[in-house]
Amino acid sequence: MLFNVVYGMLSLITWSAFAFKLRDLARDWRNKELQRLCLAIATFAAPFGFAIPAVYVRVDALFGAPNISSLIIYTTVEVCLTSFLALLVSWSSAQSTVRLRHRLILGYALATVATNWVLFFLGDATDTSHALDFDVHYARTAYIWEFLLVHQTLFTVSMVGLIRLCWRYAKIVGQPWLRRGLRTVTVGAVAGLGYCLPKALSLVWDKLGISPLGFLNSVVAPMFASVAAALFAVGFTMPAWGVGLGRALSWMSDYRTFHRRYPLWQAITRAFPEVVLLPPPTSRRELARDLRFFLGRQVIEMLDGEMRLRPHHDADISRMTRDLAATHHLTGDEADAVTEAAHIAAALQARSTGHGVPEGHGTDFDDAAGGDLNEEGARLTRVADAFRTSPVIPAVLERLQSAKADA
Repeated sequence: MLFNVVYGMLSLITWSAFAFKLRDLARDWRNKELQRLCLAIATFAAPFGFAIPAVYVRVDALFGAPNISSLIIYTTVEVCLTSFLALLVSWSSAQSTVRLRHRLILGYALATVATNWVLFFLGDATDTSHALDFDVHYARTAYIWEFLLVHQTLFTVSMVGLIRLCWRYAKIVGQPWLRRGLRTVTVGAVAGLGYCLPKALSLVWDKLGISPLGFLNSVVAPMFASVAAALFAVGFTMPAWGVGLGRALSWMSDYRTFHRRYPLWQAITRAFPEVVLLPPPTSRRELARDLRFFLGRQVIEMLDGEMRLRPHHDADISRMTRDLAATHHLTGDEADAVTEAAHIAAALQARSTGHGVPEGHGTDFDDAAGGDLNEEGARLTRVADAFRTSPVIPAVLERLQSAKADA
């Protein structure tokens, strides 16, 4: 039951990845790299479908040959791994060496597949279907032992090659999502070693005696292969869907930023309605449609209001706020943001109570952003957070009210 669920889920994941890349191949069907990637993903997805115990038994019955599913599974895995290697060679090798390396990889793959088909039919693996323990059950069977060793050798060589190529290429590639994808594939190849090395060790051990690694071979190793397959499916498709995901995450971050700054923007524009360039969005749909525009407009209007208030900043408020900020262990940008928020809150409170904005001595303004709207936006977001949530702000306003009452 466990492997029915695990292999079924992995088959669904990897076939979904295949469908995702097939869409790209349909738009550029002559692209050899996309062809190799689709072939690799399809041949990695197929084994999990055949390996589902219920499917495995039915395929054997369909062909009238017990364990023919194992031959299909091993063949598709071999094609898959050499396709992955060929793809990585195309990405990471000099053009002058790509063709030679592709021929070597293809030659090794064809030799392995041909050898294993011969060995499988020379061996006797036809007593009954062994969906979960084929390797263990036939480990000491003539020709099947060689069949398994040839396969595990190719698997090990492929994993080492993927680790080496992906790790090296990830260091020099410029696209962030391609780099993340290659590192994900590297982790998947390490997991793949957790599949093939125990199996190879168990095979050698079985040649010398009875291996005690049966459970590791038939249960733990396939789990490592399952993890490797999932990581390969994610990693090799990440450069495509990662860009869209990055845009979506960026949009969500911008949306949250707009609402984080909104209370401060609202307070400033109520005091100085003349700084409002255009009416704010009237619905979430309008905001979502022109989010970048409204974000930029929000920054400009807040800066206009902030500059109108800055001449009225009082050095005493700065000292008071920084003392309170220190008691809350706020330093650096956080302390600066709280101080600016306190000045704005004090000026707006004085204005709302009818006292007007008192003339202060002003404070020096260090324009660290150099007029960069993105940096100004980040600074104003910190100020807005402090204005909305910091306990320092109400404490400063309370002290100012007490000082006025005493006066």
